[in-house]
Amino acid sequence: MLVLPACCRGCELYEHSQRRCLLLARPSPENRRRLLEMPCDVQNLLARRFRAHGEDVARDALLTWLAPDWDAEEVLATLGSAPRDARLWLTAWPYLYLGRNAVRRRYRQMREQPVSEPPVVHSQRAFDPSLPAHVLRTLERLRAIDTVGYTMVVEMMRDELDVAAWRDQLGVSDATVSDRKYLALYRYSVLFFGVLDELETTEGAALRARRFSVEPIADVAAVKLVRDELRLPDLSLSAFRDMARRGAEASLASLASPEALGDLMDTLATPFRRVLRLEGRAR
Repeated sequence: MLVLPACCRGCELYEHSQRRCLLLARPSPENRRRLLEMPCDVQNLLARRFRAHGEDVARDALLTWLAPDWDAEEVLATLGSAPRDARLWLTAWPYLYLGRNAVRRRYRQMREQPVSEPPVVHSQRAFDPSLPAHVLRTLERLRAIDTVGYTMVVEMMRDELDVAAWRDQLGVSDATVSDRKYLALYRYSVLFFGVLDELETTEGAALRARRFSVEPIADVAAVKLVRDELRLPDLSLSAFRDMARRGAEASLASLASPEALGDLMDTLATPFRRVLRLEGRAR
């Protein structure tokens, strides 16, 4: 867990008993403006947070934060379980609620897909106000099953993924870091679009046991989970693996639909197939 920043520890407006900044606990337009004058220096934090996207994006994020028509209750509804102190600016929240639209506009003008934006938004749909909360819930589900992958996805959102740092930290090759990244993106996408619920019962159960267990488990243990869930005491290891493979293939087909990732799968399909060990099989 991140340690409470020094600016909060020494701030008269930090309520230690409730572990919250009083200005963030009541984020009215006036309190949001006042926060800019506090030691945490929100304006500078936003500038640093969006430095990879340019000054215009940081400025737009600040204007969104200060928008007078964004009332306190609406702001609180977006915070979810995010910390009510200076650590807020280190989470995915600033990107999702302050800077994402500006980032998307910038990259749309450049006719590029931003590396900081995971493939979760339908480009042909109107903005859904419930989307940011859905993104945060999906991130929490990903964190429950893959802490490293969760951190990588958040870093990609921030445009801060450092392959060399991950290589050194995990003691693995660049290729392995890349595989961990794509497996995390695959899991994130499947969870975000509810793909597991769309699969046939047996295929969904096998894929969930193999790729979405809370703790990494071997196939032998995964078989037992599926046997118990589906009441198939005679399910063999080979039959389980075939069910999981069919589930993985079906999940990729679902992600390629226009309602999900669509054209993005043109570039993601190959690395997804690699991390799912589907290479060389008929598509």
